[in-house]
Amino acid sequence: MVDRSFEMELDRQFSDAPILPDSDLFAGRVTDRLERGWTFRRLLIGGLGVAGGLIGGGQLLGSGLLSRLGSFTAQSDTLVKMGVAQLPAARGLTDLLSASSNLDSQVLWMSAALAALAVGLFVTRAIREI
Repeated sequence: MVDRSFEMELDRQFSDAPILPDSDLFAGRVTDRLERGWTFRRLLIGGLGVAGGLIGGGQLLGSGLLSRLGSFTAQSDTLVKMGVAQLPAARGLTDLLSASSNLDSQVLWMSAALAALAVGLFVTRAIREI
C-alpha cells in the first residue's frame, strides 16, 4: 500500500515558498530592468520610424512627384477656369480653386512643423521616462 502522507507533506512544503529577506530588493531590480528594456524599445522603434519617414520623404521629393503633381494641378486649374468661366455663379468657386494651388507649399511647411513637434514631444517623453 502506498503512503500518501509523505506526498501530501511534500506538496504542502513546495506550495508554501519561504519569503526571503531581500525579496523587495530583487523585485525592484527586476522591475527596473523591465522598464529600462521598454524605454530602449520605444526609443528604437521611434527612431526607426523617424528614419523611415525621412527616407520616404526624401524618396518622394527625389522622384519629382511633387513637381508633376504641381503641373497637373496647374493644367486642371486652367481647364476648370475655362469651363466654369462661362457660369457667372461659379466665379467664386474658380477663385477658390486657383487660390488652393498657392497653398501647396504652406501645407508642406505645416506638415514639417507638425513632424518637428511630434519629434519634440517624443523626445520629452523619452527623457521623462529615463
